[in-house]
Amino acid sequence: MKSPFLYLSFFLLLGIIFSYYIDINTIFLLILLFISLFINFIGKKENKFKSLNLFFSIFLLGIILTNLKTIDSQLLEYKDALVEITGIVDEIKIIEENESRYIVRVTNICHDGNNKKVSEKIQLKILGEKTLSIGEELLFKGVLREPLPNTNPKLYNHRLKLLTEGIYTSTTIKDYSIIHVVKGNLDFIDRMKYKFIESVEEIFDSYLTEKNSSLMKAVILGKSSYLTEDNIEKFRHLGLAHILAVSGLHIGLITNILTGLLGYLGINKKLNIGITLSGIWMYAYIIGGPPSVIRANIMFTILFLSKVFWQAYESINALFFALFIMLIINPYWAFSIGFQLSFIATFFILYLTPKIKIIFYPSDSQLIKSLKSILSVQIGLLPIQAYYFNRVPIISMVANLLIVPLFSIGLILGLLLLFFSYLIEPIAYFIGIVINFLLDIQFYIINILECFPYIDLKVPSPSIMGILCYYILLFIGMGIIKISNIDKKISKVIIFYLLFLILVNFLTMYFDQSIEIRFIDVGQGDSILIKTQGGNYLIDTGGDLFGNFDVGENILFPYLEKEGIFKLKGVFITHYDIDHCKSLPYLMDNMKIEKIYIGHEKLDNDLYEEINNKAKEKNIPIILLKRGHKLKLDDNTDMIVLGPHEQLLKTSETSNENDLSLILMLNYYDKNILFTGDIEDKGERTLINNATPKAYFLKVPHHGSKTSSSMEFLDKVSPEAAFISVGRNNMFGHPHEEVIKRYNNRNIQLYRTDELGLITLTFNKEKYQVYSFLKEKLNIMYAVKYFYPYIFYIIISYMLIKYYIILEKEMKIIEL
Repeated sequence: MKSPFLYLSFFLLLGIIFSYYIDINTIFLLILLFISLFINFIGKKENKFKSLNLFFSIFLLGIILTNLKTIDSQLLEYKDALVEITGIVDEIKIIEENESRYIVRVTNICHDGNNKKVSEKIQLKILGEKTLSIGEELLFKGVLREPLPNTNPKLYNHRLKLLTEGIYTSTTIKDYSIIHVVKGNLDFIDRMKYKFIESVEEIFDSYLTEKNSSLMKAVILGKSSYLTEDNIEKFRHLGLAHILAVSGLHIGLITNILTGLLGYLGINKKLNIGITLSGIWMYAYIIGGPPSVIRANIMFTILFLSKVFWQAYESINALFFALFIMLIINPYWAFSIGFQLSFIATFFILYLTPKIKIIFYPSDSQLIKSLKSILSVQIGLLPIQAYYFNRVPIISMVANLLIVPLFSIGLILGLLLLFFSYLIEPIAYFIGIVINFLLDIQFYIINILECFPYIDLKVPSPSIMGILCYYILLFIGMGIIKISNIDKKISKVIIFYLLFLILVNFLTMYFDQSIEIRFIDVGQGDSILIKTQGGNYLIDTGGDLFGNFDVGENILFPYLEKEGIFKLKGVFITHYDIDHCKSLPYLMDNMKIEKIYIGHEKLDNDLYEEINNKAKEKNIPIILLKRGHKLKLDDNTDMIVLGPHEQLLKTSETSNENDLSLILMLNYYDKNILFTGDIEDKGERTLINNATPKAYFLKVPHHGSKTSSSMEFLDKVSPEAAFISVGRNNMFGHPHEEVIKRYNNRNIQLYRTDELGLITLTFNKEKYQVYSFLKEKLNIMYAVKYFYPYIFYIIISYMLIKYYIILEKEMKIIEL
């Protein structure tokens, strides 16, 4: 079997993904694995069933390893408990004014007077002016928390990101919770590690300008935290983000320098290779072992060992061997962006580059070789970049051709600078001048390219099925999947079948008249997306009440982009509380908004003034709605304004701002939904006293506050289901227990964003459905029940094709 680890890695990866979404008992899996391995052991050699059984065993192994890794934590048992922790600062993530974040390697934990030795990392966030240094040992008190996953589809998953780094818990403390900080009592390897990091920082800071030093520290130590967010975005938009990750390029340069230097000193081949391999693995340990470096190190190790033992080196098999080993070490690496980009880019460089040489034939210059590699990577990473970053760099080819050579020379000189700074200072000083010159040119070119009007193309995040279809078509084009082996008549059947599916999907979309209401989880705030056939609308935009976390930048805008929403027909602002409209100015700066609708003006409000000024700057009309106004969203959908009432507006100076909320009723055929903003007692009474119609659905007023959702109001509206936008563990105690009881007593189904994440309500003429993003892992029996129609369909299709082939053969025999 050619490249056996390709197949083994595929089934291991399949098992990991399966385990992430579906819950299966580990003991049951171990029994299955034992049976499978036993059958494989006693089976005949080169048996087709034996190969399938081996792949099934690897699939089971992937599930088991992921299950075991999920519970492989000594600290999770102290979740939500106040503990006393001793640990050593292993990495500085970020230091800002009154806030800093670190990765701390815990050595001891104390709970209820009981001490326990541990060895596990946590993420520590410190609020206050206190800052720490790498290698320092600290003792502090805090409550351990399990990090939250993303609560809106396709957005950054903080919990999963930490799991890829082997971190299961985090804690946030005030700086006064730190009992003491001392210089860490480190072992020899850790002292060497931290000393190396300090030396690299000191050398680059001494010989390079601040901006160039930050870049070199980032690419040598593998920590993008040295760079500003603006610089990271520049590299990303130009398709140069791979420069910031320590990868095969870095390891290749280090191995070439080491082997060349050791060869020059007359060291024999085996010892040379041994020292070089020790060097690159020590380097990987020092910088924290990012996946791209581990992958490169495994491949270089196999390459060098093949030279020592005179064995053939097969790069594709070596790549998938690295994949297989790394997934066994940490199955959660499969979900790491860096891991995915590293393996996909390397695969396409190795496999696709030789196949596209016909495009450039007969030229084979260094420039053409670079072009082929860059083109291969761009083709391979296209759907992954679109999924994660919603950008396809248009001038990436040009940027890479101009920047990568300069960067490569700068990186080589950077490594030499580290070497000569200890030996000959004048040479180090001269190297520093050259590096500054090269990197200044590099940044100058980047700034010029940034000035182009269209440096990247905005795209929605493709679905997983869309990504799979892209790679299947690409693999067919590359010849990895050989359709020539399939009978021509069967190929025609498959093609006609696919065309039929495309036609059915097109007709379904064309005649679809449904609408969607999505309650986006923006924490303690409101933001509701209305998707109609006539366009997309927002009711409120959310906004963080405390701290410097920008909901618009980090949640709302990325979510809209991932859904392919780059324009809004309108934004309704219910009132001017921060948690309802603070993110609007950011949206106005970054996407097309046709109109802004408001229910009242608030001239003495800073946020209202900011929105008003920004709207004038962007030429966005602000429309003041009055009770009784009616807006047509599409042919079947109307939005009717029910408040604020004129009486409340007349006494606006003495009225509660919440009671002045814009109240809207969306009508769709015979169903309607009442959007209430943050109305409280007075706002609810105006609705009760003005013959408000019953609502099929209700957006719960004021996040479920005790001052809203009165019994009289609920009896009047009498909804079938209600939706609460509310933050987890919020300081306001929303939703209040009494309010929840009022809804439960009336058998009104409640859906909460703090429990379910994003909630989607879909209407069509006949029925409605409610979906939540956050779900428990699927039970295996439920999964079989859910997927059995698809499995049954695949089996029937396979049997029909098999029957067709047999029938075709019999017909040929009869004809003969």
